Amino acid sequence: MPQLNSSSTFTLLTIFLLGSEAMNLGAAARKQPVRQASALQTRLVTPVQGPSNLHRLGLTIETSAMGRTGVWGPPPESPYAVQPADVGYFERRPGPISLTGADLYRLSCQPCHQADGGGVPPEINAIIGPVQATSATLMERRMKDMGRPISAAFAHELATGSIKDLHDRLKNGGQKMPSFGYFSPNEVDALFSYLDLLAGIPGTGKQPTVTEPVTRVGELLVKGTCHICHDATGRWPDPEQLLQGSVPPIAGFTMEKSMPQVIGKVRHGAPVVMGSLQLVYRGRMPVFNYLSDDEVSAGYLYLLHYPPR
Repeated sequence: MPQLNSSSTFTLLTIFLLGSEAMNLGAAARKQPVRQASALQTRLVTPVQGPSNLHRLGLTIETSAMGRTGVWGPPPESPYAVQPADVGYFERRPGPISLTGADLYRLSCQPCHQADGGGVPPEINAIIGPVQATSATLMERRMKDMGRPISAAFAHELATGSIKDLHDRLKNGGQKMPSFGYFSPNEVDALFSYLDLLAGIPGTGKQPTVTEPVTRVGELLVKGTCHICHDATGRWPDPEQLLQGSVPPIAGFTMEKSMPQVIGKVRHGAPVVMGSLQLVYRGRMPVFNYLSDDEVSAGYLYLLHYPPR
């Protein structure tokens, strides 16, 4: 069979290789793919602001899988639900925190795309296919296995376009995905190195790390996880409003709850006492047991130093 050598065949190739995931990213052909620093500019730590991603899209916790990759925590009678976390450790460790690409993925991507990158189809696309499309080696190998070989040069063109599209999607967001334009170039590079590893890209090298101040780690957590479901600001709901589905605003976390209470709620779950209704239930919030005490504490300190707006 003659080799494909026209960019007009790109749509056909991506359908064969990746299905709708690659098409949703709109990959385009450019030139030789090179793993290089993103064009995203370094940003200072900034407050979280505006409506949650669910609010922006007109969705509710009950109708969306976004932000739902935690587990459903223990019932209210569990000791974890009433024993606050010990936060003395954080006072003994105030310095910068080293994050790997895997850590960045947990803080910012896993809440929607799952730990394995599989997403929650059809609402949330898997990330694996689009990342694999950035590998010229995989592109050429798969097409050969399918009996539709392409040249190495054309595979590099397709892969380079996919690399650009992934960077653009991270920076600008999409129809449902929020923008992560606040990522620094070093953070982007570390994240994409981990995505290569997660997707099984051949030749994936040593995983880089980034050293972040505590407030930056907190910013990544709050913007990448909390802000999916929680608006930045608003009135703290009363027990009856909570029962009816109101979601507390991020601004109230530090005003209404102590650091140990927030750590306990996020990592273990905590009961919601419905006041005059004399009801106790665990609440609708998943338990993010894959986050560490340090990371949740960093989020709390970030909110103290950079109040939401």
